[in-house]
Amino acid sequence: MILNTYKTQVLVVGSGAAGLSAALAAARNGADTLLIEYQGYVGGLSSTMPWLGFHDRHYRQVVKGLGAEFVRRLQTIGAASPYCFDPKCSSAVSIDSHTWKCLAIQLLEEAGVKIMLHTQSVDTLRRGDRITGVVVEHKTGRQEIHADLIIDCSGDGDVAARGGAAWKKGRTGDGLVQSPSLAVRIGGVNRVEFLEGVRNPALCYREWIAPHPDLWEKMMRRLDETPVLLIGGYAPLLEKARAAGEFDVPQTRVVGVKLHRPDQFLTVMNRVLGLDPTNTESVTSAYARIYQQVPQTIAFFRKYMPGFSEAFLLEIAPMLGIRESRRILGDYVLTADDLIQGRQFNDTVAMGGYHIDIHRPAGTWVESHNVNAYGIPLRSLIARDVEGLMMAGKCLSATHEAVASTRVIPICLAQGQAAGTAAALAVRQGSSVRDLDVARLQSVLREQGAELGDTLGGPNQRIIDEIGQLPFDEPDSPGADDAISQTEMAWIR
Repeated sequence: MILNTYKTQVLVVGSGAAGLSAALAAARNGADTLLIEYQGYVGGLSSTMPWLGFHDRHYRQVVKGLGAEFVRRLQTIGAASPYCFDPKCSSAVSIDSHTWKCLAIQLLEEAGVKIMLHTQSVDTLRRGDRITGVVVEHKTGRQEIHADLIIDCSGDGDVAARGGAAWKKGRTGDGLVQSPSLAVRIGGVNRVEFLEGVRNPALCYREWIAPHPDLWEKMMRRLDETPVLLIGGYAPLLEKARAAGEFDVPQTRVVGVKLHRPDQFLTVMNRVLGLDPTNTESVTSAYARIYQQVPQTIAFFRKYMPGFSEAFLLEIAPMLGIRESRRILGDYVLTADDLIQGRQFNDTVAMGGYHIDIHRPAGTWVESHNVNAYGIPLRSLIARDVEGLMMAGKCLSATHEAVASTRVIPICLAQGQAAGTAAALAVRQGSSVRDLDVARLQSVLREQGAELGDTLGGPNQRIIDEIGQLPFDEPDSPGADDAISQTEMAWIR
């Protein structure tokens, strides 16, 4: 039974990084905007994780606009680190996640965005080739929401799938998606002892830079002054724990971030294989498996990791970090080659520069490919063969490989700003988003601080000299087909 209907100009489904910025951009650009979210807070994974990938490999900031505004606002109130540069992930910002939740909802309310929390989209309304709205369930009951334009930021492409729009999922061949992780924040870390472990080359805290003595030396020189450290290594310690029968998580590296708070660390090394993010039984099984890994992971850190002897579990993220789900097919499908070549488009409305970072669907560790700063075209944010539907975030129109770069929080923020701005301009002029004057849209985005590639300039030589650069063509990391990823404990199906 439908209680009533609600009409808005722009409807954003999902308040993760993409949805949050889409709703904010739409409202700031004059559109009546409604944001629905099934959690009791806004921000999604952006409120549980450090933010990686604001810059490209030349240390030029490719994500500005709303993303940069959010960082400035958090830094101003002492709730975020400075940009910390890294030769593999370009840059990282560590945030106080709960402060971000407060600021995010404040910004939405200041912009006049109508928000519905604990609201689940359960069906999509379609008339002919137009997506006209969604059906939601919330505490009050069932409600129809009609909109001139809908932006699917659900992460899973739920609105598109239920509305009959075309989509794909997983890698070509077997349909497997990237492995998910559960973010776990650890307290009680002794930073001095932790850094001693980082300095020990035998422990190999960061495999990407270990083969490059010049990069290693530069990292060691600035170690004491660096508030945020990205971690991907310590394989010898995990091998030791596994040999002792004390670790059977299907992961061969410690993966995480030493946060800007001196006594805190965040790990994303808990994982499973075989997830179907669109199947409730599969998702539930993934949660159950990964929650069982958490106590074992904490025990490993306390016994084996330098600086963690007094560490304790501080927080488990309220949601699983699902890196890949449905990808809605749009008017253009962004590819790995687009990213590697650093391709720009006539309708570029956002940018990225994060490496292709595939958490292997059937293996351990990651598969990585470096990229050049690339454009994201408006066409990749418009659902194919339907009207009234856009998308942003990890369900944008891209291949399995390309999503492994575009999925990170800053790039999702840039996509959301582009989609929200385009939606507002379209509904205000009463046209299809496909009929927008792209040059006008790009001009508005530039005026509002977005980077579209024309003001990047050359490589930032000062930071390159200080931090160093990895070679563009690197050998692949091991773990594509190892014994650990073939065990029964690794798979949920």
